[in-house]
Amino acid sequence: MRRTIVVHTRFAGHMARVDAARACAHGVQILTMDQMAARLAGGLLAPIDQDSLRDAVREALPETDLGELEKIKNLPGMVRATVSTLDKVWRANIDLSSSSHPRLHALSALEQKILRRLPPSMRKPKALVDLACLRIAHATVVLGSIEVHGHSEMPVCWRPLLLALADVVPVTWVAGPRSVPDWIDGKNIEVR
Repeated sequence: MRRTIVVHTRFAGHMARVDAARACAHGVQILTMDQMAARLAGGLLAPIDQDSLRDAVREALPETDLGELEKIKNLPGMVRATVSTLDKVWRANIDLSSSSHPRLHALSALEQKILRRLPPSMRKPKALVDLACLRIAHATVVLGSIEVHGHSEMPVCWRPLLLALADVVPVTWVAGPRSVPDWIDGKNIEVR
């Protein structure tokens, strides 16, 4: 019987795989939310990884006009700060293209150039969630029952997928000593 354990980080995934191997747990796949979304969205799709994003930012920064941020774009740490900012923006489901603020407009232009440099199989979280939700009928076969481990909260971008999955497969939020987030109250998610 297939089941999926959703962990908070890739490192937590490595530790969970060791525990599953020691327990001889067969049919268990251990994924982060972005990996799970990509798996359900389609086998050849992948979340944007930090290394590819860093490389794309490094290439796109010199040719992008950042407006009032132009004077800081060559400072040490700008690539790292841009990667971190885009990651946070994407996880919060913020659409940069709809903003009229000059800094956000510049970040949107940079985002578009970065996305064109990434491999075509890599998608932002929102795109993965949208595609995964279109294939939600396959969740029983692809994912099986789902247990969310080690999360005290979940980024906004992944919540619609988890709630949609709860209508199709059993979803359990394993809180342990952590608090249970309010947004799952009254939803079809079991809490342990």
